[in-house]
Amino acid sequence: MQRMTATEDLTSVEWRDTNWLERVGGFQNQQMVLDYFALSPFWDRQCNNQVLSMQTQYNDLRQPYEATVEALRKMTGIEFAVVHEQPPVWIIQKRYRRGSAIDDVNPIATYYIMGANVYQSPTIYSVIANRLLTSLFHVNSAFKETKDMIEFYPSKGYTWKTAPDTKSPVTNGNTTKGVLRAQETQAFRHYMDRAIETSSIKVMQARQAIDAPEEETQKHNTESTSTQNRGSRRKTTKKEIR
Repeated sequence: MQRMTATEDLTSVEWRDTNWLERVGGFQNQQMVLDYFALSPFWDRQCNNQVLSMQTQYNDLRQPYEATVEALRKMTGIEFAVVHEQPPVWIIQKRYRRGSAIDDVNPIATYYIMGANVYQSPTIYSVIANRLLTSLFHVNSAFKETKDMIEFYPSKGYTWKTAPDTKSPVTNGNTTKGVLRAQETQAFRHYMDRAIETSSIKVMQARQAIDAPEEETQKHNTESTSTQNRGSRRKTTKKEIR
């Protein structure tokens, strides 16, 4: 088996060995999970887990999983560890250990066992990139469809294409489909125009509602100023009469 590098992408690979599971009676502990995972093509034969396994395979010094974890902390290099278990799902992480601390590791890849099947988990980058490509494909298709429905004239600008004459005689099935498609397109344009017109009316109403209080305030201030000016004039007239 070839050594798996950190950049190798095996997300399209699915591996399982039901005979091994039937022979051992399923996953009894985390060590059996790693033993099963070691049979898959995702395993790295140069990892520290393999080194410890080679040291104890010909004697009775097979140590439990907890002792293996403690021994791995004393080493540096690539190792595999079960980071989460919720049967029938187990998550295994491939990482590079730098020191003896629990979190002194750099994750390289993540794998998961679901039932008897073993998979490599995709990276966040690949998931987001795939979703973006899918979205851009549909957006581009929508723009292409819209481009085929509009026309440009220097005097009018952009306008919707007019539907063909639906009163002409239909000669075959292709013509019928073309007429139906033209009718659906015309109805869609009609609904779009109505929606745009309704949105424009709502925006104008909202602007008028915002501008109305300001106009009322200005009118009230003008009336107050006029009233004060009239009162001042009356007082001045009374003083002159006296």
